[in-house]
Formats: sequence, structure tokens, C-alpha cells
Amino acid sequence: MIGVAFGVGFILGPFFGGLLGQFGTRIPFYASAAVSLLNLVYGYFILPESLSKENRRPFDWKRANPVGTLSKIFKFPKLRAMLGGLFFVYVASHAVQSTWNYFTMDQFDWDEKMVGYSLGFVGLISAAVQGGLIRVAIPKLGSERAIVIGFLFYIAGLALFAFAKEGWMMYPILVLYCLGGIAGPAIQGIMSNLVGNDEQGELQGAMSAMMSLSLIIGPLLMTNVYAHFADSQAIPYFPGAAFLTGAVFSAISLLLVVRAMRKKVKVEVLGS
Repeated sequence: MIGVAFGVGFILGPFFGGLLGQFGTRIPFYASAAVSLLNLVYGYFILPESLSKENRRPFDWKRANPVGTLSKIFKFPKLRAMLGGLFFVYVASHAVQSTWNYFTMDQFDWDEKMVGYSLGFVGLISAAVQGGLIRVAIPKLGSERAIVIGFLFYIAGLALFAFAKEGWMMYPILVLYCLGGIAGPAIQGIMSNLVGNDEQGELQGAMSAMMSLSLIIGPLLMTNVYAHFADSQAIPYFPGAAFLTGAVFSAISLLLVVRAMRKKVKVEVLGS
């Protein structure tokens, strides 16, 4: 359901961002700020508390920070390997998120509207995968097999992006790439089963910390790879290098996660 919400947002956000961008490059940011303010109001006044009292624990400053949380989780090999896998695939995703506009505008002469439409298409496919396919695929395939298949879709999609020669090719490849979305919920499901009920929030915080770390590294890495290899003087000249880099990072992630899944362990209590 979280994936569906993300997909719907990814349909509406880029669509309206592309339209508003035509009236000025700053307008989409003002609109985003207004929507974020609405989200704050909704969360404060309407969103109900989901954590039952019996699953709460005393507040501890040592665990209320990313360093404390990650140091606890990294003591457990399976969780550590899973988080490492998530980190690499998060970085890999910036091959698309950070270079999509540059690549499609430079290589296919797309304008802001076309970029917005393409990202809206991503949201549509993502919503279909998260809201429909996952409910069928994971129960039938099992979480571990769904993870492997999902990562293979990611790797194949990124590799094909790298060698696309026409703009229309990006759309069928996007379908393949978005099918990789079956891996994320399966990984999170396995990880959530490795910790106690009163540690789910701490685990989610750790995953968010890894995502935030990837937001520091991913855009810097992928935009620089693109800038270097998309330069007309580059040897070799290969604008799709960032996508191929993402495919390599996704392959590393797959290896880490597969290795972690082979370790059969009991529930890992972070506070122990």
C-alpha cells in the first residue's frame, strides 16, 4: 500500500511539476512546499497513532540517533548484509533519478513536458506493480525468490537503458525496470521478521538512514559519471555509463542479499 501511494504520487508529482515548470523553474518548488505543509497538517491533526502501548518502550537517547541504531543493527550479520544490499540498490536507483532528465533531454531532445510524462508513466507502472502484482507475486513466488527476480529486473532494466538509442525504447524498458519493485517489499518483510515488535520503528529508521546516506553518495556519483562519459570529447563516449554503473551496483546488492538469505537465524533483538 505504501508502494501504491508512492506510485500515485509519482504520477501526479512529475505531471504537475512538468506543467508548472513551464511557468518558471521555481514554481514547482513553491507548489511542493505548499503540499508538504498540507502533509504536516494532515499528519498532526488526522493521522492516528499506530503503535500500541504494549509495544512501546522507554525513550533512550543512545538509540534515538542513526549512529546508535546502525551500531545496534550492524551487530547482526543478516540484518547488516540486508541493509548493505539496500544501500547499494538505493545508490543504483540514482542512475535513473539523478540523470534521467539530462540523459533524455540530451540524447532524445525531450522537453520538460516529455520528461514529466515519462515520470508519470513510471508512477503508473509502479502503482500497478505495488498495488496489484506484489499481492500475487510474493505469495506465489515466496519472498526470497521474489527478491532475486526483482533484482534481475532492475539489473536488466538499467543495462538496457544504457544502450537505448531511441526515445520510445525508454518506455518498454521502464516497464521491465519497474517490475523490479517486487523486491523491495519482500526485503522489508524479511527484515521486519528479524526484529521484535517493539523494534520495528528502529528498523525503519535504520533503513531510512541508509537511504539518506545513498542520497549523499548516489547523485554525486551518478551525475559525475554521466557528465564524464556524455562529454563529446570523452573516450569512450558512452552517455549510458551511469545506467550501467547502476546495474553493477544492483548486482552487488543482489549478491549481498542472497548471501544474507542463506543465513538461517532466529529473531534478532536489537536491544540485546
